[in-house]
Amino acid sequence: MLKGDLGRFQPAEVLQFLQLAQVSGRLELSRLATGAAGAQGSEETVDVFFVRGRPVFARTSGPSVRTGEILVHRGHATHEAVVGALEAQRGGAGKRIGVMLAERSAVAPGLVLQAVHECVRRILYGMLLWREGRFRFFADEQALDDDLPLDLDLDRLILEGLRLADQARAERQ
Repeated sequence: MLKGDLGRFQPAEVLQFLQLAQVSGRLELSRLATGAAGAQGSEETVDVFFVRGRPVFARTSGPSVRTGEILVHRGHATHEAVVGALEAQRGGAGKRIGVMLAERSAVAPGLVLQAVHECVRRILYGMLLWREGRFRFFADEQALDDDLPLDLDLDRLILEGLRLADQARAERQ
């Protein structure tokens, strides 16, 4: 098992190593989440799934924008349709919200895929900025069958994430 400290290896370095090694499996990154006024809260975890060195899916236990929010914001789904799908999900439907919206013809499957792609990119952009925590790689673990696999260009993703971080830093100054 590959594991280490994010104080020694930045997330981008770990992602690039896994890409070069052409591995398949799940990368788990975790840290203590920082709350208001810098107080440490619960543990935040990000899982990134790789197939032959390419990231294909990511999820987080921390705060992040959700697929339904993106679909509503972009005008691809109504708030009511998303609320209905969430209620069905809580009622035991056992399906992802995007799958349910597509099955109900509330959103085209291609638009769901775009929204999921945006969610995954945002998760990865945020994780790239982590400077503390730990990582572990679990070889051959796969994303769930109902996760929408994506084909992400890791180098482009890292460059865009770092550019966004620099832009945000410049805006704060």
